Amino acid sequence: MDESRRIWRDRVARWHKSGHSARVFAEQEGVSAGTLYSWSRRLGMKRSEYRQRLDKATLPALLPVVVAPSGATAPSLGAALEIVLPDGAVVRVPPTFDEDMLSRVVRALGGSR
Repeated sequence: MDESRRIWRDRVARWHKSGHSARVFAEQEGVSAGTLYSWSRRLGMKRSEYRQRLDKATLPALLPVVVAPSGATAPSLGAALEIVLPDGAVVRVPPTFDEDMLSRVVRALGGSR
């Protein structure tokens, strides 16, 4: 396999793993989105097929959330709770929060309550 083919195979695989659109990924790589698509087709690497083959173990797992009953003492009653997700996203829960809203957010993120 020649060098440019190897480079593009690696680049296309990283694009498929990234979850980004071709435009966003190509911009980050300093290449055109059209060229990225072209190499993907040339190499026979269809994004939808690649995403289906990803091992579920690589996806972030959500941990169960237990909401303490109202009136329970917390280590710091004035501090907000921060939940940092593996992708770097942060969910901030203020000390006075709506339990139903938090439950809906947890369900939307793939957890259960």
